[in-house]
Amino acid sequence: MHDIAEFLRSHPPFDGLDEEALASVAASAEIEFYAARSPILDSAEAVAAFAYVVRRGSVELMVDGHLLDLMEEGEMFGFVSLLSEGPLGFVARAGEDTLVYRIPADVIRPVLEQPASVRFMVQRMDKRVHLLAGLESEPPLSAAGRPVGELIRAPALVCPPATSVQEAAMRMAEAGATCVMVDIGDGLGIVTDRDIRTRVVAAGAGPDTPLSDVMTAPAWTVSADRMATEALLEMLDHGIRHLPVLSAGRRLLGVLDDVDLMANERRAPFHLRSSIAHSADAKEVAEATAELPDTVVALYDAGLPPAAICRTIASIHDTVTRRLIEFAHGELGRPPVPYTWLATGSFGRFEPFPSSDADSAIAWDGPDDDPDVRRAIVALAEHVLERLEACGFRPDTKGAVASNPLFARSIEDWERAAGSWVEQPDRNRGLLLLSVVVESDPVWGATAVADHLFNVFARTSGRERMLTRLAAAALLERPPTGFLRNVVLHSSGERKGVLDIKRHGLVPIQALARWSGLVAGVSAASTRARLRASLEAGTLKPDDVAILRGAFELFSALRMEHQVGQLRAGEDPDDLIEPKSLAPLTRTSLKEAFRAVARVQRGVALELGFKLR
Repeated sequence: MHDIAEFLRSHPPFDGLDEEALASVAASAEIEFYAARSPILDSAEAVAAFAYVVRRGSVELMVDGHLLDLMEEGEMFGFVSLLSEGPLGFVARAGEDTLVYRIPADVIRPVLEQPASVRFMVQRMDKRVHLLAGLESEPPLSAAGRPVGELIRAPALVCPPATSVQEAAMRMAEAGATCVMVDIGDGLGIVTDRDIRTRVVAAGAGPDTPLSDVMTAPAWTVSADRMATEALLEMLDHGIRHLPVLSAGRRLLGVLDDVDLMANERRAPFHLRSSIAHSADAKEVAEATAELPDTVVALYDAGLPPAAICRTIASIHDTVTRRLIEFAHGELGRPPVPYTWLATGSFGRFEPFPSSDADSAIAWDGPDDDPDVRRAIVALAEHVLERLEACGFRPDTKGAVASNPLFARSIEDWERAAGSWVEQPDRNRGLLLLSVVVESDPVWGATAVADHLFNVFARTSGRERMLTRLAAAALLERPPTGFLRNVVLHSSGERKGVLDIKRHGLVPIQALARWSGLVAGVSAASTRARLRASLEAGTLKPDDVAILRGAFELFSALRMEHQVGQLRAGEDPDDLIEPKSLAPLTRTSLKEAFRAVARVQRGVALELGFKLR
C-alpha cells in the first residue's frame, strides 16, 4: 500500500492530497495487469466506473482504429467519462505489458473536485477536449513551441564593420544568407538584404560603402532558451524580420528569420503589419486591417496559444494607431506640444481578444489650461479614433478614450489628478481613471510617460488606501458556482442561460492580479506578469498564484476558442457562451476553476478583514 501511495504522490492530481486522503486512495486502488495489445476498455459507448492510472508500461487510446493518445507512466484516463457520466469516446488497450491502478468512482471523484485539482484539470482540458471531439493524434511540436536555439540551421555570417557592402553581398549570396552580422566589439550590428536594397542601391551609395554606414546597431537579440512564440512577438513588437540568437555566455549562435519560426500561415502578422506600414492613406490602412480576423483564425489553427494571439492583436493595433497618427499630422498638423498616446485597458495589458474595444488616453508636455493646445489634442484624438473604428478597433463604450477630457490631460494634470485619486479613490471616478496610471502602454511619443505617472502612485502617501479599495473591487465580481443542465448558477442565486467568460471568468483574476501586482511594485504589465511578480514578492500565496494562473489560461483558451468560432462563421465576436455548447470535461474544468478562484477571493478577504457578500 505504501508503494502505491508513494507513486501516486508524485503525479497530479494526487500530489496535492494530504497523507490521510492519499492513503485512502491508495487503499482503494486495484492492481491490474494487461498483456501487450490486450483490451482494457473495449467499448467507446460505455460509461466509465473507474479511473485508471498507468503504473508501468503504456496504454493506447483508440477511435475507429486510429491512435489518438498514448498514456504513459503516471497518466490517468477514464476520468472524463466518470465525471460527466457520458460515454468514453474511445477504447483502451495495452501498448505493451502494462500495470494499471484502477480507482473507483466514489474515491476519485472527491479528489478531482478539490480546488487544488484545478491545475490538473486545466492541463488536461485542451488535450482531452480534442480527444473527445474525435481528432486524430496531435501534431508534432511546431517550431513556435520550441526554444529558438533548436531552430538554428546554420552559423551566422559575421563581418567586420569596415567590410564593403559589395563583399558582404557576395558572401551572403555564397552562404544563402539574408543578412550579415557586424562585429562592433562590444556588441552586434546587422545588415539585411532589404537594407542593401534601400540604404545602398536605392540611395545611390557605392559598392565600397562600409557596413558600418548602413547597419542597424545594436541589433535586437534573443537568448537561445526563449520560446519561438516569444521571439515572434518580439519581432512583431520591434518590426524586425531577423533575430540573432545568443548563448547563455552571449556567444552568437545564429540568426533566425520569420521562416524559421513559423509556417507560412503564421507569417500573416508580418505581411499584415507591412501592408499597414506601407499604406498610403487611412482607407488603405482599413483595407489592410480587414485581414486581421482571418489572421487571428490562422494563428489559432497554427496552434499559437491565446497569449501569443492576444499580443499579435495588440501589436497590429499599435501599428495601425501609429500610422493613423502620422496621417493625422499630415491632415491636421502636429499639436503644438509633445504628447504621448497611451493604449489602456486590455490593450495596455497586451491582452486584447477579437471582441475587445480599445481604451486610450493622451498625456502632453505643456500647459493644461491653454485652450488652443487642448483643442488641437482633442481634434487629433477624435480624428484617430474615428479611423481606428473604421479599422475594426471599436472605442471603449464607457468613454475611456483619448478624446474624452477626462482621459486627455497634460502630464502635470495627470500627476496632480493621480495623487488626488490615490488619496481619495471614490471621488471623480478615481478608481477608473487611475487605470491609466497603472495600466497603460505608450503607443506614440515619449515612452517614459507611463513610468512617470506610476511614480505618482508609488510615492503618494495615500497609496495604502487606494490598494485597499482596489482589493475590495477585486472581490466584488464573483465567479459562478457551476452549471445546472444548460443554466449558469451564480453565488447570488441568480441563474443565467449564458456564461459571460470575460466578466465572470477573466475579470476576477485580472482584478486580483492588478491589486497584488501593485502591492508587489509592478505597474503596467500583463496579468501573467503581475501574477509572476506577486509570487516572487509573496503578495499572494504560491498555491493561490498557481490556481489563478491555471484558471486564467483555461478561461483565455475557452474565450479564444469561442471567438475564433464566431469569426469563422462571419459573426461579431462576443463573450457569451451557451452552456449546452460546452464539452463535458470543459464544464467540469470550469466548475472547479470557478470554485478555486472563489476560494482565493475568500482567502484574500479573510486576510484583509473584508466580508464577502
